[in-house]
Amino acid sequence: MLRPDRIIRVTVTIHAGQTSAEALLNELGSVLASEKSAFAARCHERSISMAHVLVMFFIDRAGPMPMTRIAELIGSGLPTATGLVNRMVERGLVRREHDTHDRRVVLVSLTEAGAAEVRELHEARQRRMATAIAQLSGPEQDSLLVGIRSLRSALERISQGEESR
Repeated sequence: MLRPDRIIRVTVTIHAGQTSAEALLNELGSVLASEKSAFAARCHERSISMAHVLVMFFIDRAGPMPMTRIAELIGSGLPTATGLVNRMVERGLVRREHDTHDRRVVLVSLTEAGAAEVRELHEARQRRMATAIAQLSGPEQDSLLVGIRSLRSALERISQGEESR
């Protein structure tokens, strides 16, 4: 944990004419693009499409959800979402169940196999990030932690502002 009396000095090289914010956006964009590519490669190795992963992550986070909500979240019509879920059911990643309160509503939930895939993808991402962080010095890790916490806090403030609209 960082002590308030501890000051970490970081030297940053910024390209001429580029603000710190622009340099941060460029660096963060590069890191995110690289991680997205590595994540897509892991999904491909497991023969899971990015659309399947997206649906599984939504369900993992929010719990069973109706087909109409899945369609909304993936930005498609109900027939497209239904086709996607059909393929996921065939692969044993999700199952359909009727809502106990309204039998007309079909809920989609993760199967054990689907939950295991989500866990493995999260764990693989964690291992990759842990390996990268382990290559940083102690002061670099401390500085990164402060920066990430500040960024997370700023994003939370933005999200709260969007929710109050």
